[in-house]
Amino acid sequence: MSFFYNLKSQLQKRALTRPELASIFTAPNEQQWVAIDCEMTGLNPKQNHLLSIAAIHINGDRIDTGHGLYVVCRPPVMPAADTIIIHGLRPRDVQGGMAYEEMLALILPFIGNRPIVGFCTALDLAFLNPLVKAYMGTALPNQTIDIRDLYNWRTGNRTGGINHHSHHLHNIVKELNIPELGNHDAYNDAVMTAMVFLHLR
Repeated sequence: MSFFYNLKSQLQKRALTRPELASIFTAPNEQQWVAIDCEMTGLNPKQNHLLSIAAIHINGDRIDTGHGLYVVCRPPVMPAADTIIIHGLRPRDVQGGMAYEEMLALILPFIGNRPIVGFCTALDLAFLNPLVKAYMGTALPNQTIDIRDLYNWRTGNRTGGINHHSHHLHNIVKELNIPELGNHDAYNDAVMTAMVFLHLR
C-alpha cells in the first residue's frame, strides 16, 4: 500500500462515526477479496438510486458462493416500469426491500477491509459511497480492482478504440469461456465478476 493510500485511510478513519466498523481500516489479507455488484435505476448517481447489491467473498482461489449476500433495497423513488429491462426489478420487488441503513448494517461488516473487486467499480461506488458516508461518516476506504482494467492489461486491449464502458461483463465472460449466469441479477453478476477476477489474476 502506498503512503498516500495509508494517509487517506487514516484521515477517513478519524471521520468514522461508527466505532464498530473500525476493522474496515485495518490491513487486508493478501489472499482475500470481495466481489460486489449493484443494480441501479439508471447511471446517474445524482438522479438515480441503488436498487440491489450483492457481495461474495473470494478466498485464495475459491469463491465462497455459499455465504454471499444479496440485498434488494427500497429506494426513495420507485423505479419506472420501462427500466425493468435494465435491472430486472419491478416496483413491487423493491417496495418490500430493505431501507438503505438496514442494507449497510449487513453489507459493510461483510465487505470489511477486503479489496473490492467489481465491473465498473467506480460507478457502483458512486452510488454506494454517499450512502456509506451518511451512515458511518466516511466513504469506504477499501482498495478497488476493476476487472475491465485487468482484462485490458492481460489482453493488451486498451479498449480497441471502443468506449471503456462498452466492455460489458457478459462480453468478457464469453471471451474468457467462463460459464455465463443469468442476466439482471446482482448476485449472478458478482459471481461472474469473481470468476473473471480469478481467471485474470
